[in-house]
Amino acid sequence: MPASTFLPTFSVCILTCDHPEGLQRALQAVAESTMPPHQLIVTDDSSGYATREMMRRDHPDITYLEGPRRCRAANRNRALRAATGSHVLFLDDQTLLGPTFLQQMAECIADDHLRRATAGCATPLILTGTEVCQGQPGRPRKPAFLGDPTQDYRRGERLRSVLLHSAVFPRALFEHASFDEQLAGGYDELELTGRAVQELGYRIELVASAVNQRLPGTAPTRLTARAERAGPACDAARLYVACQRYRRGHRRPVKAALFLLLALPHALGRDLRAAGARGAGDFYATAGCLWQLLRGTRADLGEGASAGGLGVPLPRD
Repeated sequence: MPASTFLPTFSVCILTCDHPEGLQRALQAVAESTMPPHQLIVTDDSSGYATREMMRRDHPDITYLEGPRRCRAANRNRALRAATGSHVLFLDDQTLLGPTFLQQMAECIADDHLRRATAGCATPLILTGTEVCQGQPGRPRKPAFLGDPTQDYRRGERLRSVLLHSAVFPRALFEHASFDEQLAGGYDELELTGRAVQELGYRIELVASAVNQRLPGTAPTRLTARAERAGPACDAARLYVACQRYRRGHRRPVKAALFLLLALPHALGRDLRAAGARGAGDFYATAGCLWQLLRGTRADLGEGASAGGLGVPLPRD
């Protein structure tokens, strides 16, 4: 297709879990988009049948998939296997698509495609928008030294993270990468974008005017998210992703080792301050989870694949 006529197509994937009312609102927001998506997919991790019955009754024309019921990363990977658009957007049942969000993203992608074709640049692009929740704006945050995504980017600084529910990914990315289902607490998102930028040569750009709405609430998906962000598995995922960032970014395994030498005593001290002597048990569990993640990375490297299995294309249904 000539560069001047290129237009992206969007597969909008909505993940849901025991929240049919929220899913109805999310679907209605998509229906009100000024640019209809090429494809709409719902993946359902619900424990009951209410969502499935609602989809069959009210939305029989929308692709509905039973989720794997393991974690949100697994649910997203399930949706990816059915996606056919040139680009993918992940929403959930607590996110409302902005009316002009897809249209703005399509214009930015088309403009970038034309610039790359004219300049001969082949660097692929991930776009991230912003979000608003109860009047409070949200933007991508960068990880601090110990891996917590708590810092603001400086003006002009290279982005290495996105707001997942306001981000548009080229589907081609997932021929080489997928969401790591072993990482808890949402750190699979940071791992994916960090790898895309540092290893696969992607750019991330911010479209501040493209805004989705995050809804407050105590739906099961929110409760699950909060639970995933606490405990040894989450701490291990945070340390693992930070360690991988230092290893990839500087190509120096020594730097990653030095990070662990500083980060592990810090984690032990924090656990001891929080729980006294019982904190030692929490730290031991965190260290065990981290060791398993690091062992998995070494096994992948030993088999000749890129770390984390990114050399394996995502299967298609």
